Amino acid sequence: MARQKNRTKTGGIVKGSKHSGLVDKATVIGMLTAGISYTRVTKETGVSRGTAHRWMQSLKQNSSLDRSIGSGRPRKTSPEQDSFIVLQVKRNREISSVQLLKENSAINISDKTIRRRIHELTDLRSHWKIKKPFICARNRRLRVRWCMDRLHWTRDNWHKFLWSDESPFVLRFCGKTRVWRASYERHCTFAMRGTVKHDVKINVWGCFSAHGVGNLYLVQGILDQYQYHDIIRDQVVPSARRLFGRGRWTFQQDNDPKHTANSTKRLFTELSIPKEDWPSQSPDLNPIEHVWAYLDRMCQDRTCNTKEQLFETLQEAWERIPVDILTSLVDSMPTRLNAVIDAKGYATDY
Repeated sequence: MARQKNRTKTGGIVKGSKHSGLVDKATVIGMLTAGISYTRVTKETGVSRGTAHRWMQSLKQNSSLDRSIGSGRPRKTSPEQDSFIVLQVKRNREISSVQLLKENSAINISDKTIRRRIHELTDLRSHWKIKKPFICARNRRLRVRWCMDRLHWTRDNWHKFLWSDESPFVLRFCGKTRVWRASYERHCTFAMRGTVKHDVKINVWGCFSAHGVGNLYLVQGILDQYQYHDIIRDQVVPSARRLFGRGRWTFQQDNDPKHTANSTKRLFTELSIPKEDWPSQSPDLNPIEHVWAYLDRMCQDRTCNTKEQLFETLQEAWERIPVDILTSLVDSMPTRLNAVIDAKGYATDY
């Protein structure tokens, strides 16, 4: 039997409290009164022999299991103040403990005590805000509408997509890695990963489907609409033929200006490439973003000195990406749609 946590008069749980509740005490007393040995009571309830004995003595002397009034250090805040602190934080999630104290001078405690009360009475913890792309109201509406229109799509519908995007890569892997170390070994060389300012970077374009990866292309300089036309002719079309054969397929791209230029639209028409409309500011709907992250981790031990070496390393790893990883990412599309709808068009966890 796990010990029941104490509750304050406001109903909140005092987390980490060492005091046992009345239910725990009554259970132990009931077992002892029924003739069960202290050893068995300790084994079944987790209450030590000394504590159980003290409860029995308290019951005999005081006819009560309540704690003595005045035992322990007096609490600095009243239940009403505790409720007020929790209410203020839930109303304004951005308020700091110092700011809460300044705005409510009647509470004569420290900001550290305020933080402790929040920890005791709620599951809230202070975290840095995560960074996500800003999505305006119009694009939020369009994202939700796009997702609603495709909720009825089946797995086969998504498997006909050729997903595409560009992504930067640097010579040295810059992602976080873990290491086993002692607390005093924080600055040992084996426990650190060196960083390089302004590391050499390349941009690559790639595409994939649920059946496998397409071509990976090294972007030369800044990708403009004319180089993108070459990608469509020399990378998109061959990739689609290899992955879909003579079957039907749909090309996906984001709304970058070079993708939506009139000359690019004419080229799609000329080559009879079926293209899917795509909502703006929606990288969380494109599973290729996870492919880029997976590719980067595959090459985290790379030791490249030139852009050419880096691209060769990426290309070799690109061909080794397991098909089941690609399939599972594409199969996550229904979940992504629902996530956007639930978030009312705002950015999601994807």
